[in-house]
Amino acid sequence: MNTKNGIALFVSLIFAIAMFSQTSEKEEIQEVIEQSYIKGLIDAGDFDEARKGIHENFIIWGHRDTTLTSKTRDEWIAQRKKRPDLAKVDYSIVFIDISDEAASAKVEMSRGNIWAVDYIFLYKFKNTWRIVSAIDHVKRLD
Repeated sequence: MNTKNGIALFVSLIFAIAMFSQTSEKEEIQEVIEQSYIKGLIDAGDFDEARKGIHENFIIWGHRDTTLTSKTRDEWIAQRKKRPDLAKVDYSIVFIDISDEAASAKVEMSRGNIWAVDYIFLYKFKNTWRIVSAIDHVKRLD
């Protein structure tokens, strides 16, 4: 094997490893978003699962007119416990972007005449992705 072919093979191998790593990281992040954020919290399915994937210092930010609103993870769980009968959301994870041990995701959701987009922010703690913050935008479609 000549030097050019050896270098090309090496670069291809490094690229393939990096792509595989990104794919598995994205799958882990998608799993946390789906199990902890969507099914655990928003759909009020499993609050223990929500606590597992959402950091205890989590805050979700929103806005109503010119007022900035915020809710902690535990405040949000308490709110959802009061309304367990809400229909499940339809959702789509639009993108996941990873930079080493930090990541962000855009999630679009709808439930009845309500449409929302949440931007979710995650950190990797000891090989485990956890959601640390989010901002949401909610809109009525009627």
